Amino acid sequence: MKSLKSIIYILGITTLVVACSLDYENNPNEVTDPPASGLLNDATKKMMDDFYDEWFQGRFTLVTVQFWTQTAYADEDRYVYRESQRETWEDFYANLEDLRKVIQLNTDEETRVENSQYGSNANQIAVARILMSWTFNVMADTWGDIPYYSFGSDDPDFQALQMADVEAEILAPVYATQDKIYADILNELDEAEAMIDVNDDGVSADVIYGGDMAKWKKFANSLRLRVALKIRGINPTLANTHIADAISRGVFASVEDNASFIYEAADVNAGPFYRAFNVSNRTDFAVSHPFCQLLLGNNLFDHDLNDITSNPFLGIRDPRIEQYAGVNRDGVYVGMPVNESSTQSQLFVWESFPGDKIINTPDFTQSLMEFAEVSFILSELNGWDQTHYENGVRASMQKWGVEPDAVAAYIAALPPASEETVLTQKYIALYMDAHTAWQEYRRTGYPKTLIMPGTEFSVIPEPGAKFDYTFTSLVEGLTDLPFRLQYPDFERTLNGDNRGQAVSRLTNGDALNSKLWWDID
Repeated sequence: MKSLKSIIYILGITTLVVACSLDYENNPNEVTDPPASGLLNDATKKMMDDFYDEWFQGRFTLVTVQFWTQTAYADEDRYVYRESQRETWEDFYANLEDLRKVIQLNTDEETRVENSQYGSNANQIAVARILMSWTFNVMADTWGDIPYYSFGSDDPDFQALQMADVEAEILAPVYATQDKIYADILNELDEAEAMIDVNDDGVSADVIYGGDMAKWKKFANSLRLRVALKIRGINPTLANTHIADAISRGVFASVEDNASFIYEAADVNAGPFYRAFNVSNRTDFAVSHPFCQLLLGNNLFDHDLNDITSNPFLGIRDPRIEQYAGVNRDGVYVGMPVNESSTQSQLFVWESFPGDKIINTPDFTQSLMEFAEVSFILSELNGWDQTHYENGVRASMQKWGVEPDAVAAYIAALPPASEETVLTQKYIALYMDAHTAWQEYRRTGYPKTLIMPGTEFSVIPEPGAKFDYTFTSLVEGLTDLPFRLQYPDFERTLNGDNRGQAVSRLTNGDALNSKLWWDID
């Protein structure tokens, strides 16, 4: 329950009708003017919780790209998402508003000197711009056109987060188009990287790099590489310019450069899936059948035991499976199939849960972007280069703690770099960053080891037990993975006209099968 002012700050974009009997406006225990350090720290933590929790990642992207399958429910696995997942929209805008305030406190003459004790003003602003770019990239990848804010652009269509403490209050902003959003994200990352002064004070509230501004420069350039590669098919001139410039200015060069957030060992601030499994006692997720078979080096097969996929690493067991998954009750790895109903899901008792590092380690390390991904990008940009390909595999395994001998043996057994092998290894390395894996699938069509709607498949969890399934989407006409998520329902009432214009620009309206601007395949 929130007061009118706090709700406006959370949404930052809409006209509101508030029915609330309690007023938290003047809560004596609430900090009314938090410093930039507190805002940045809080926004980063909440951003990680909102994006990587059991709802937005667990029941949305992790099951959509078939890293996981749900053990007690079946709807999201077959593309019927809950309104609560779409409503993460307002949580994202709440975090973005805190980041905007960090910029404001380090820009305004009345507050910038006081807040310089938390790091140089320029470095704080740059970090906030990078995190805003990361968040807006996630949102645009999820919904398409959205209300957007920019620090460095005065485009009249960038109207989000213009609220009570700015001159022109806009509570019902337009939805900026994707071409404008991605172009500005690239520009924001470019300018933020250039803004960083590694010889000036680092940011004291930095929970990602601990104030190491040289690594923030690499993160900005690496994130720019990710975004530019994504739009390369639709705007190659803009993309190639940013790709060349980002690489020349320095991208991730080792796993030590990974942009990561480490949760605390205490239950209250532990990793989201540790909390789900150990605090809330929700054993709702298992490693999926397609992903488990990919890691084991097997193909999927139909009811007659004929192969229905072509695993590019057939016969090669991936040692990361020991970190990605746990053995089941029989001491083996068995993936959970997508079931026809929640009742049927609970009848399958052979599943392997996610690995201990994910569900039984409170201080889990969650990556925003990794050197492994950058290596696979560089392999693609250099004609499926073998060295970058191997660097990516090695970096992923190093990050997960695979023993060096096992890493060397696995890489030696791999087929050479190609479009399929590089992009499938990239998918494997993006485990626990399911949103980026979803983006990559829409951009490239890889991996080819997923089960598509309408496909018959079978699972043999133990000798003598064979179960036949058909992957049936609950969304009529959807024969592929969803291309986007629908807008939250409250936008119909709170910002209906602007939402309607955005929907009119989608090929199939506000539907899962409306492709985004950059999704041209």
